[in-house]
Amino acid sequence: MKFTYCPKCKELRTKPWYAIRDRCARCAGDVVLIPIPPTTATYAVYILIVACAALAYMGSRDDNHLMVYASLAGVIGAFAIQFFEHFRGEKYAKAKIKLTKSDAPALKKKGWGKDEHDKTV
Repeated sequence: MKFTYCPKCKELRTKPWYAIRDRCARCAGDVVLIPIPPTTATYAVYILIVACAALAYMGSRDDNHLMVYASLAGVIGAFAIQFFEHFRGEKYAKAKIKLTKSDAPALKKKGWGKDEHDKTV
């Protein structure tokens, strides 16, 4: 997962997988790319998705509804884990942004709490 931060717009966004260039979606300016290091939960999502695909295949091949339902539950579980991983990544990305005192009012308007911009330069 990667995040992009635009210094002009003061926007932190998730980088879409299909984006070729690192540009701001709003102003088309240059952005800072912030890669998020994977954790065990990230790998758990990958394994869970592969297991769910295998369960769905075996359940549909053998006409076993229990396997198909287990696959559906696994996909919902993977979404839940990824939801928490996204917020962990956003928190990590906000911690990596070096802010100045002049950035603080603009970011306060965008909803960034006091703890994110306490480390102003």
